[in-house]
Amino acid sequence: MDDYEVRFIYGSAALLLQNSRERHLVLGDLHLGLERKLYDKGVHLYGASEHMARQVVELAGGNCTKSVILLGDIKESILYPDSAERRGIDEFFGLLEGLDIRIAVGNHDGHLGELVKLPMEDEIIIGNAALLHGHMWPSEEAMTKDYIIVAHNHVAASFIDEKGAVYNQKAWLVAKIDEAGAAARYVKFNASAKLIVMPAFNDLIIGKAVNEMDGNHINPLFRNGIFDYGNATIYAMDGSVLGTPSSLSKKR
Repeated sequence: MDDYEVRFIYGSAALLLQNSRERHLVLGDLHLGLERKLYDKGVHLYGASEHMARQVVELAGGNCTKSVILLGDIKESILYPDSAERRGIDEFFGLLEGLDIRIAVGNHDGHLGELVKLPMEDEIIIGNAALLHGHMWPSEEAMTKDYIIVAHNHVAASFIDEKGAVYNQKAWLVAKIDEAGAAARYVKFNASAKLIVMPAFNDLIIGKAVNEMDGNHINPLFRNGIFDYGNATIYAMDGSVLGTPSSLSKKR
């Protein structure tokens, strides 16, 4: 069996799921239409949908793949988008024409399937990996995989610089399974499984710092003790290890 491996694309909120035969570009949390909310607050930005689409096309081409997996929250609105957001959605997917797109539905993606005419999947199983947005429980099949890859949480880490200023930066979070927690909910699961939580792809979203909250506020898999939040590894966008939520909290 030619298992898949995960490779972060350093400097970008995207990863590759690949083996010797194929590779898939994976990203999530685009929140198309977010700039409209910012506009209402007096921040005027234009071309965000086009910019993200061109980023996706460039990443796919640069990594020699036409397969793109979007891990939910494609749009900002929860239900139907307004006309401006709809134009951004149409523009985004129009620029991705020619790519093979699969979408794991997120909590912001109500009615998206009606707009883009693409199938919406609760989770996507590819070999030894399961991919989903992260707001719902994985299936038992997903829990038997080596990798469970989610978005949803807009992962970031918080730091204090030498002048005392606090700032956040996007980050990755990788956690090991908690066998006791997993056994309380699942009959079958992979005791070696890793949960990979991705940063938001939208450049306008930094996210909530994982070292400023506990596992009760991040997603069901941490909130219910399925994966070990406190000892998860936080990676910077360049791939360097920043620490764990527990160790970074102590530094703050």
